[in-house]
Amino acid sequence: MINFYVLDGLKIGGIENQALTLSAEENINEENYLLNLNKNINNFPKKFFKQKKFRNLRIIEFQRKKGILISLMVFKIFKEYKPNNVIIYFNNINSLWVVLGAKFARINNIAICIQNAVTGKTFKNYISIIMLKIFNKIKVKLVPCSEAIIFSYKAINKNIKFDKVIPNCINKKYFQEEIQIFKMNKKLDDLKTIIMVARLDKIKDQETLIKAFAQIKTKCKLILVGDGEKREKLESIAIDLGLDPKKIFLGIRLDISKLLAKADIFALSTTQDEGFGIVLIEAMAAGLPIIASDVPACREVLDDGNAGILVPAGRVDIWIKEINGLIKSQNKIKYYENKSYQNIGKYDVKNVKILWEKLFRK
Repeated sequence: MINFYVLDGLKIGGIENQALTLSAEENINEENYLLNLNKNINNFPKKFFKQKKFRNLRIIEFQRKKGILISLMVFKIFKEYKPNNVIIYFNNINSLWVVLGAKFARINNIAICIQNAVTGKTFKNYISIIMLKIFNKIKVKLVPCSEAIIFSYKAINKNIKFDKVIPNCINKKYFQEEIQIFKMNKKLDDLKTIIMVARLDKIKDQETLIKAFAQIKTKCKLILVGDGEKREKLESIAIDLGLDPKKIFLGIRLDISKLLAKADIFALSTTQDEGFGIVLIEAMAAGLPIIASDVPACREVLDDGNAGILVPAGRVDIWIKEINGLIKSQNKIKYYENKSYQNIGKYDVKNVKILWEKLFRK
């Protein structure tokens, strides 16, 4: 069985994380390849791929092409490798060119992995819907990573046909091995560390978390990992609230397991546009108690609040209450640590791989 996972550039983010995890998974019955259509976009340092978990990773990269040239490039590589399954991790006009190239190479098992929810009748969302309808017509599988994504699209257009949800995943074995190593070296600190890992963009809501942190009377630390278009605005908000941005904003980091191992509470303040939140399952694997916005995607991943605390989106007052409640109760921390460990199994790459295999056997 030969699988190709297709990206339009290797950025540092959840979608790329997902393609890397699946394509690096070791299986004696599979050959997995990561196809990067734009070798000029590779934000990972070379040493990053020297980690044990990437020892089976095979990356094929090309110079950026446009239009039909993408189809020709894809056609040539697929005729050479003859993949059984192709999974594309973006939904735009370039993904259509990839699909056409795969179709010309007589590949029938093609899937688009839908990673983001949509809200509102915007031009961008209508373009996305048009693309999905085209894929329906030419029998490309549309695979959302959460039920929340299906509901968001159906609210705008009920005629799109989605395949069964396949959640995002992590390699639990390697991730937890890294966590344990870093936890052994964790220094004792009376201050609880709250961490949020996410891009600083309009889909997320770090602003609410910053405002809540500024009003928490119990001494604790806040760390925000990630970068993006909202960083300057968020840093300005922090300064206005009397906080030091240098102590809060860490920027883009690749040592996520190390940072989670040193943290005490994981927070994900986000919006209705959240599609899944891979960081939630990383936090589960790290055994952290989780507080997240009560939006469909987080509700789904956290098992309707059984595996973490859900807070109404944007409610600074309730964020303050729940964070204080965790910090002051070791029993509550232990309870949600156990819930995280209990909930992580279904998001392990080995279990998610089985779901992909079942999908393509249909």
